[in-house]
Amino acid sequence: MYYSFVMAYQLFFPKKILDKMAGLGISEADIYDVFNHGDWITLPSGTTAVIRKYNGYEIGTIYNLNPNGEYAVISPWKKDRR
Repeated sequence: MYYSFVMAYQLFFPKKILDKMAGLGISEADIYDVFNHGDWITLPSGTTAVIRKYNGYEIGTIYNLNPNGEYAVISPWKKDRR
């Protein structure tokens, strides 16, 4: 099966974040999917996050916008939904 996704956002993945994502079972394509189709929310702390709910789990990330227009992924997560 082939999935196509549009990279509407330029994302930057620091090495430390790629390592964390590998441990969580999240790929770069998953994060692009979250950015393109997820819900943008403001957390109580004032930080903006992007979350996408799937069947049985959700993936989300907190990001920073760099001066050059890239979104730096700084805290991805994956959690089960019950």
